[in-house]
Amino acid sequence: MAKESILNSLESSPYTTEKKYDVYLSQLKELREEGAAKERALRNENQEIKLNRQLDKETKRELIVGNNNALEKAKKVKNENKEKVSALVSQALSESNAQWKEYYQKVCLEAKEKKAAALAKYNEDKEKLVTENSRKLATIKGLSTQKAENEEDASKIKENIKTEMRAQQIAYKSKMLEIKNEKNEVISKLKDEKFQAYMEKYGYQSNVRFERHAPQETLEFKFRHYLYAFKLKDFLLKNAIYFVLLAFFIFCIAKDSSLLSTKNIISIFGQSSTKLFYSLGVAGLILIAGTDLSIGRLTGASISLVCMIMSSKMYVVNNANWDFTGLNFASSFIIAILLSIIICVLFTSIAGFFTAKFKMHPFITTLSTQLISYGIMMVLFASIPAFNMEISWARTIRGDNNINLIIFSVIAIAVVWFIWNKTKFGKYMYAVGGNAEAASVSGINVFWVTMGIFIMAGVLYGLGGFFEATRVAVGNPSTGTGTELDAIAACVVGGISFSGGVGKVSGAVIGTLIFTALTYCLTYIGFDANMQFIFKGAIIMAAVCLDSLKYLKKK
Repeated sequence: MAKESILNSLESSPYTTEKKYDVYLSQLKELREEGAAKERALRNENQEIKLNRQLDKETKRELIVGNNNALEKAKKVKNENKEKVSALVSQALSESNAQWKEYYQKVCLEAKEKKAAALAKYNEDKEKLVTENSRKLATIKGLSTQKAENEEDASKIKENIKTEMRAQQIAYKSKMLEIKNEKNEVISKLKDEKFQAYMEKYGYQSNVRFERHAPQETLEFKFRHYLYAFKLKDFLLKNAIYFVLLAFFIFCIAKDSSLLSTKNIISIFGQSSTKLFYSLGVAGLILIAGTDLSIGRLTGASISLVCMIMSSKMYVVNNANWDFTGLNFASSFIIAILLSIIICVLFTSIAGFFTAKFKMHPFITTLSTQLISYGIMMVLFASIPAFNMEISWARTIRGDNNINLIIFSVIAIAVVWFIWNKTKFGKYMYAVGGNAEAASVSGINVFWVTMGIFIMAGVLYGLGGFFEATRVAVGNPSTGTGTELDAIAACVVGGISFSGGVGKVSGAVIGTLIFTALTYCLTYIGFDANMQFIFKGAIIMAAVCLDSLKYLKKK
């Protein structure tokens, strides 16, 4: 069967063969032209006017007032035609769904038959090719029966046979690849045509509904698009690290099934709650192809200050009394959380300024602030072994089983998700991370976006330090050492790419939970603490390696 006969057109679409669907769209367009369509156009125009920097305020006001008058008229027309539009939409969708279902069943049936034909042709061609290859190889081997007059001729005959055998194998593999590619091309074309048949309905209904869809239609579109774009090789490459980690957790659970107890699960969530603040903070820096090495030292600084302020005892530092015992709970709470945020924002802002202004890599700027902040804390507090928070206050803030910390972390996740996905600043973050020069040319202020990311990270570190202090209730400047490695590793495992411009808040959350659970499981089943470094190092290496492979594939 010829390739062309297999790839002939599938069942003709009703949207191209029947005029009634064009008539519905034409009628709807006419009813919406001075109503809904004009309303949308005027709203978009008002938005563009507001963003236009070349217009002064008075001109903007006049233009918007004029558009608003026209907008009121458009709304009136829209309301007048609302019932007609609704009835026409309902009729168009009803006929479309009924006819499309029948049409799509025929498309799927034809595609199935053509796929079977393509596979049959492939198997037939493959069998012929294997038979032909075997025959040619036998013929070539038959040359070895030739009698050589001397040793030199025997050597030449033997060499010629090897050369011809090699050439035949190359030709065989080439032809086998050719027929395999031909089969895959046919199957891919049939898959495209089936998806196109669905997209014709989706596109038509989108036009009928004025580019709106019911929730179930949106979910169906996402599901069908996922299946259409799904490739097993890419899926395995993208999720390989998760399969490895899943196997590890299964191994741990098999070794000690009590790991799945409610107490342990709550404990993992409780430990993850404070680490999430650090992961969410550094995630923004990784999104712009940066990093932050100062998290651990800033954590130590914030925990020390929080524990000192919310302590029931006075501390003598460098012959000076640091006495906050006269503060009540509310006052010490407010002062401690504000000071924790301020100290972290101060140092992240310094790193952000040098990164944004002088194009220094965050690796260097955060390494510098790490050393400076730690040095200051040690100069001030090296003589104090540890600061102890008032334990009753710590319990009040963290709640039973750290439940309050879990709630605070969920709120932080929601806020950061909103910033990343629903604000202009979030869009600018992705743009700067993807290509800072292109973002600058398009009018984005790269300096302030970068500064904003560092400041946001500082706020999150400050909150994380405060809540971590309430969780452990004791600290000194060295507390939190290595926190930056866990936070960065969590983001990398969660799919936030060091290449910049790629990542989700959910990735940072999942990565943090995975790393916390990993550490907890290793400790719980009795692994040496030093073994944890080996596991973490291997996972980070594997995650970054897979990320690099995906990046190279895109290039």
